[in-house]
Amino acid sequence: MIRAGFLSVAILASVLSHGGKIEPPSINLIGESEKEFHQNWREQRFPFIAATEYGVKAEGNRWVITGRSEDTSCALLRDLEVMNPTKMVLRWRWRSRGALPGEIAERTKAGDDFAARVFVVFETSLIPTRTRAINYVWATKEPVGGTFPSPYTRHVSHLVLRTNSHEPQANIWQSERRDVLAYYEKIFGEPPTKISGVAIMVDSDNSGGRAEADFAEMFLEISPAPADSDP
Repeated sequence: MIRAGFLSVAILASVLSHGGKIEPPSINLIGESEKEFHQNWREQRFPFIAATEYGVKAEGNRWVITGRSEDTSCALLRDLEVMNPTKMVLRWRWRSRGALPGEIAERTKAGDDFAARVFVVFETSLIPTRTRAINYVWATKEPVGGTFPSPYTRHVSHLVLRTNSHEPQANIWQSERRDVLAYYEKIFGEPPTKISGVAIMVDSDNSGGRAEADFAEMFLEISPAPADSDP
């Protein structure tokens, strides 16, 4: 059976096959209503793998996406099209509701599961494994600050922002702010020419475990502004 080792590749192929749309310079990625969320995000399921369940609900003055995985996998994608960006800062809050099995080897194909992921996809290619992406992960075993390529393609870089290996952080909201372009240039040695999309994912199909995570307050700051946006 095809397992989740091809998750990153499938996400990149899906972004490639859907036309993006021009976005304003500062984007509320989740949106301000359930309707807006469903208009902007779409599921990317994978053959022969049961799908992670996603839902969105209001908590106070914000909308929260929850992903629940039990030996399942599925991504949520938001297509973008921003050419030659000179600034890209991604902000979000997330929390893991439980750790995957601690013995998984997250740098291997067999252990390519994470309690939570946030992808940024850049230049696409007709060959999905050549599409570049950054994958910010909430790990089970790998230490914070760890960087390593996807076990399926060197064009996808994993960066560990949170981990449950030493200080359990389950059920605690954590805030992130990442200079995406600076990290891209560090990994790939040149600036990106295009931002193609943002994805989130909760998966546990390789380990056969269970994972649950929440995502909220996701904002993308982009410069320069696309040509048809308001000043």
